[in-house]
Amino acid sequence: MTVLEKAVRNLADALEALESKLDGRLDDLTANDETISAAKRQASAAREQTENASREIGAAISDLKGILEADEAKKGGTS
Repeated sequence: MTVLEKAVRNLADALEALESKLDGRLDDLTANDETISAAKRQASAAREQTENASREIGAAISDLKGILEADEAKKGGTS
């Protein structure tokens, strides 16, 4: 094998290794994008659940205030 043939072979090997590394990196980036998308979906769902819970807690507090006021009214307003 001549020097030129060896150089061409080395170049081909280097290009193949580079392509392999690039494919691996692209796979990692795709996986990261999928992970980020999943995290965003989970955060959105958590935010929605938090908002729902906040509304329900607000309603429960309002109900409790109503019950306490009614109980106070039954007792004649004395403490």
